[in-house]
Amino acid sequence: MVTGMNFTPVRYSRFVCVLAGSALLPYGWCHGENAGPVRPPAIHSIGIVLDQEASPVEARAAEVLKSRIQSCTSITIEVNPTRNPGADLYIHLGKLRASGALNDLCTRETVRPPGKEKPNPEGFALKTTQDGNDRVLIAVGADDRAVLYAVGEIVRRIRFDEDHIDLSAVNFSTSPGFRFRGFSANQGGTMMTATKARRWSDNELHGVVLDYALAGGNCFYTEEKPGPFYEFVKSFSLMTTTGARPNQLFGEHPKAWKAGGREAWEGTQWVCPSIPEARAALLAQWDKDFAQRGDHDVMRFYAGDPGGCNDARCEPWGKTFVKLSEEMAAIWLKYHPKSIVLIANQGLDNAGERAIFDYYKEQPRTWSYGIAYGPGSNPLSRYFRDKDLREDLFVYPGKGPVDRYLAEMLHELPIDQHIMNYSDITHWIRSQYQIDKPEPNIVKAYNRRMFHARPKAMYTIFQAIMPFTEGDIVYSEGNHDEFHQYMWARLLWDPNRELEDVVREYCVLHFGELSAEPMLQALFQLEQNLVAPLDSNPGIARYYALVKEAGDKMPAWRMKRDYRWRLHMQKAALDQYLQYKLRNEMNKEKRVRDVLGVAIPGEYDKTIAQALDILREPTETNEMKKLRDEAGKLGDETNQLHGDRNLGYFKLDTPLRNIPEEIGLLEEAKSAKSDGDRKMALQSVIDLTNKRTTSGRRG
Repeated sequence: MVTGMNFTPVRYSRFVCVLAGSALLPYGWCHGENAGPVRPPAIHSIGIVLDQEASPVEARAAEVLKSRIQSCTSITIEVNPTRNPGADLYIHLGKLRASGALNDLCTRETVRPPGKEKPNPEGFALKTTQDGNDRVLIAVGADDRAVLYAVGEIVRRIRFDEDHIDLSAVNFSTSPGFRFRGFSANQGGTMMTATKARRWSDNELHGVVLDYALAGGNCFYTEEKPGPFYEFVKSFSLMTTTGARPNQLFGEHPKAWKAGGREAWEGTQWVCPSIPEARAALLAQWDKDFAQRGDHDVMRFYAGDPGGCNDARCEPWGKTFVKLSEEMAAIWLKYHPKSIVLIANQGLDNAGERAIFDYYKEQPRTWSYGIAYGPGSNPLSRYFRDKDLREDLFVYPGKGPVDRYLAEMLHELPIDQHIMNYSDITHWIRSQYQIDKPEPNIVKAYNRRMFHARPKAMYTIFQAIMPFTEGDIVYSEGNHDEFHQYMWARLLWDPNRELEDVVREYCVLHFGELSAEPMLQALFQLEQNLVAPLDSNPGIARYYALVKEAGDKMPAWRMKRDYRWRLHMQKAALDQYLQYKLRNEMNKEKRVRDVLGVAIPGEYDKTIAQALDILREPTETNEMKKLRDEAGKLGDETNQLHGDRNLGYFKLDTPLRNIPEEIGLLEEAKSAKSDGDRKMALQSVIDLTNKRTTSGRRG
């Protein structure tokens, strides 16, 4: 059970994170003689200083810093190789070098990214100082990519106003806790279609990538072949990931090759690789395909979801799959030798899992970096498994299904093989880390792809699964999970942080200091609303009030551009509408029960007509109509600002209770041949009005 887990989060003592200065000097960079910290003057102009030898990545990072600041406030920013006189703040930005102005500053001020013999990869350091009459921020990274992460930290520490910024003293050195920190910047095809949202522009897509990169992400999904998006990600020295399903064969081929048990998956794309001709066709296809793909840093081969073959010749599928993956890896590495290869153990049975472990133990498998653990990888969960669970692991279950199998995998795998998480952080029901008892009416109104937040559950999950792995390349189906992606990025960088600290940082960054506290409370309330009974939950009104309060406190210049706040206000209006709708429908059912409960033989037709009139009364009140209009207006604004809308708006007319079925039963009762039959039919309606809504779940 994910939401009910109760244990102390793991602490990671091996990660370096040093913070000093900002806690001691919260407002200024120096002390007055007999006073507390002195708040420095507001910053109206910035000079970003790059070394003469700055790489293209460093130059791009400087432009990102400039554009991120100027997107919030209208201050003057110049990027130059030297300090041009007159700026309120100079930011010396770049990576470590043996010489140059930045090196001289770092040496004098003892600024260095963390690391013992040499700086840790991707680490950076920030320090504010006074250099003569100049206010200076030193921002130095261990490598190109680290410079971008330094920019992210600067943006998070800036406090924005309409015509200036403030920056408190900082002396900060940090490097990431995990090697792989992968994210998916996408709108989700299904979400775009269902919500009628416009497509992101290239700049908006790039902006979302940079959101997650500035938060600490280093690996991204892109198109398979080299293209504009792929080139953009690579231009910041970031990694890319791709994948393939080994027994997926495109185009026409003999029906006799069809994979066993795959009738439900996309027609005839799935073939049986135990048929020699089919296997040869697969390998030929992948050779041509891989030769055309970009130099992705991570290749993953998926055993299922969808894919696989349960033909007798392929059983256990895990054994066939891993041997086919070895052949495919040889092809992939021929064209992309610097990449790593992972297999994703999705949708396997116990025999298939056992075969993979045995395969790795037989001899070194240098082609494989390890296993990607994602949706359908857990034999302690019924998600993708209706039977054949690892019952032996329930005897001493440790912390339970959320991480018990990861411990087993780490025990079974040779030391040279690693585990990489492939976490589904986009769904809240029917998913890898689903809520066990979701509010059924919320399920009915929104389904799986819902704008939502689960800060407490996701934090608990993260702390449970990450000690076994090298990192995470998350799974996402749209922008509705952007809070989760941000939180995941920040925890992959520093898993020692407390949950409220991360959530507050997110709220200050995206909603501003004035609105941060009500938005923080709103995020936690939104999570509670996923499980509390909708009809009686006071948290629905509280969430609406908190988001409204945050909006009221937000200055006009920030409100003008804030699509995230609008998404929350839209969700709050929709949830409040649904609560009123449910209450009204339940009230109708109660009145119908009262009418039918005193029905008299011989007068059933009159009673049925009265009950039908009640059920056919309009459910939407004037107050509800205002909420519908509010959500619609906000949806138009979020679509215009960022191509996002809430799916729930398009399902508001879906009954939450069984009103259509109840009307159908009453219509049938009208034509019943006897009073006895009518009485039975009316009792069926009474029983149906008393029936609780159920959410339903996969596996």
